Amino acid sequence: MLGLGLRAEMPPASSVRATNGTSSRILSAPTDAFVLHRIELIPPFPIPRFVPATFPRENPVESVERLALGAGRLWMIARPAGAGDQFPGFGRLWTYTPAENRLEPVRGILQTNLVRSILPGSQRVWLNLNTGLASLSIEPFVLDAFGPSEGVTTRNLADMAQLDSGLAVLGRNGVLFTEAAGAGNFLRAPGTSAPVSGTAPEPWTQFGASHDWLLAAGTQNIAVRHSHGSQWVPAGAELSRGSPRLEPVTIRTIAGDGENGFWIGSDAGLHFLNPETGSSESRFAPVGVTVAGGLGVALAPGFKATQAGQAAARLRVANGIRDRMRQRARSARLSAETHTPVNAVTPTSRLPGAVTALFASKTLLWIATTDGANTLRGRVLLFHMPSHRWLGWFPIGSPVRSMAASDRLLWLGLDITRAPGATPLVAIDTFPLVSLPQARWTPDAIRAEELGGRLASMPPHERAVYAFFSGEPAKVVELLAPEGTAPPDADAETLFLLAFAHDAIGLDRPEKLDGYLAELREKHPDSLYTEIANGVRPASQTAAPAPVPLVVVAAPGTAVTELLARRDLDGDGRLNAAEFKLWRGPDADLTPFDQNGDGMLDRAELEALLKKGP
Repeated sequence: MLGLGLRAEMPPASSVRATNGTSSRILSAPTDAFVLHRIELIPPFPIPRFVPATFPRENPVESVERLALGAGRLWMIARPAGAGDQFPGFGRLWTYTPAENRLEPVRGILQTNLVRSILPGSQRVWLNLNTGLASLSIEPFVLDAFGPSEGVTTRNLADMAQLDSGLAVLGRNGVLFTEAAGAGNFLRAPGTSAPVSGTAPEPWTQFGASHDWLLAAGTQNIAVRHSHGSQWVPAGAELSRGSPRLEPVTIRTIAGDGENGFWIGSDAGLHFLNPETGSSESRFAPVGVTVAGGLGVALAPGFKATQAGQAAARLRVANGIRDRMRQRARSARLSAETHTPVNAVTPTSRLPGAVTALFASKTLLWIATTDGANTLRGRVLLFHMPSHRWLGWFPIGSPVRSMAASDRLLWLGLDITRAPGATPLVAIDTFPLVSLPQARWTPDAIRAEELGGRLASMPPHERAVYAFFSGEPAKVVELLAPEGTAPPDADAETLFLLAFAHDAIGLDRPEKLDGYLAELREKHPDSLYTEIANGVRPASQTAAPAPVPLVVVAAPGTAVTELLARRDLDGDGRLNAAEFKLWRGPDADLTPFDQNGDGMLDRAELEALLKKGP
C-alpha cells in the first residue's frame, strides 16, 4: 500500500483482460460449446426401490469390483477405502448371508491376501489370488492353495471359468489349465497359448465360458477356443468396425450367453461374438460433441476465479472444440475410404453410453453403462437377447462395476470413490422390471421416422449442431441462415458453424467460408471461436476480392499452395487417398499420379497433376 487513498480497479472475475504488450483479449469462463442434448431412445422404468447394504464402519469400502452368487451367499471383492490404484484389479473377499442378514469380510488368512476374481461352486469357492489359484470350502472356511504340485505352474492368473468337465483356468500369459475330472489336479491344455494380436502385446485380463466355447480378453484383444479343441483363434479385429470413436475399442467386461455366444462390453458400446461362425455385431453409443464450459472446478462460497483459472478453463474448452473438429475431419476421411457414413452423433443403437458391467440371466442381459458422457453416474438397462429388444432402464448415482442377479434380486457393485457417504452395494427387486409386457418392449433398430421426429423437436441451433457433425452442411445453412445470410445478432458459434459448413468437408465454397469468418472476426474478435478459426484458417489465407478484375499470372507453386491450404485436412503437406477423393470425387484414384508409390501426393506430384489439367 502506498497510502495515497487509491485502490486498483480490477475487472470482475468472470471477465479478465489479458495483455501481452501488443494485443489484448477478454478472458472469461467459457460457456458450453456445441450443446446437443442426448436423444433418449429407450423408455425408462419407474424408479425401482433400492435397498442399500451397510458396510461396517471399521471396514470402509469404496468399490465392489466383483459379485457372484453361490452356496447360499453373495460373494464380493471389495476395494478398501483409501486403497486407490495401489492394487489395481484386486480387493478383499466379503460375503453376505441373506438368511442372517450379515455382511462381513472373510477373515483368517484371506485378510492378508488380495483377490482378483471369484467363482462359487456348490461346496467351495474358487479364488484367483495375488498368490495364485486357491479354493475356499464353505463349511468351515478352509483355504487350499493350488500350485505346481497340483499342475498349475503359474501364479499370475487372468480368471477362471466353469465347464461341464470341471474348472478351466487361464494364465495372464495365455496358458490354459483344466481340472482333471474334478480331482483337484490340473493339466495344461494341449495346443498353443492364447495368442495376442496387434503390435502391442498385453497380458490377458478376463476369461469366460459359454457352453462349449472359451473366450480370453485383454483390453483390446480377444481370442476364442473350443473347450475340446487345441487352437486359439484371434477374434477381436471386427469390434471397432463402424465405431464413431475412430480408435480401437477398450474391452471392459464379458459375459457368456450360455449358448456358445459371448457379449462384450467396451468403452464404445456392446458387442456380440459367435465363435462358431466367427461373426460379430456391435451396438455403438453415440460419442457426443458437447464441450462443457465453466471453470471445470467448484469454488467455495465467497471465492472468485483467478485470471489463471479463467485462462485454464478457456484453454480446456478450446482444446475440446479442436478435438471435435479433428474428429469431424477424421470421420469424413473414414467415410470416404469405406463408403459408409461415420459420425459422432447419429445413433445406430439405443445404447446410451459406454458399457461398464454385464450379467446374463437366462434370456435377459443386464447392462450397466455410463450416463452418456458422464462417467460419474450410471444407468442399468435390461435387454432381451433372443429378440434384441429393450425392456427399459433406470439411473444409478455412481458408476456400476459389477452385477449379479437371482430370481428376484439384482445386486449392483458400485464405485463410490467420488461419492462419499454413498453405499457401494445395493439390491433391487427385479419383479416389476422383468414382468413388463412384451408389447411395451422397444426394438433396438431405430426407424428413420422415429429419429426424424426426435430431431424435429430439438431447438434449431441444436439441430444445426447435429447436422454439422452428422455430415449435413446444407441443413446447417438452412437452419442458421435461411435468408442466405447470418442474422444480424448471430453469436460466435453460429458464425463458426456457418463458416465451416462451407469448408472442404462441407459444401466446399471457400468464398462463403471466408465471408463468414470475416464476419466472425469483426463481430466477435475476442471470442474463443475466433481464436480457433484463426488457427485453422488464418486471415492471411482469406482472399480479398479485387476491386477490378485482373489477369494474374500465378508464380510457380502458388496453385499447389492454395490447393494444399484447402484440401490438406491433416496439415502434413500432402494429400492422402481420402483427401484426394474429397477433392476429385468418391471414385477418384490418386494411383496414376503417385510417382513415388507412397500412397500420397506431394507438392511435386500435385504440380505435375495440375499441369495436365482436369
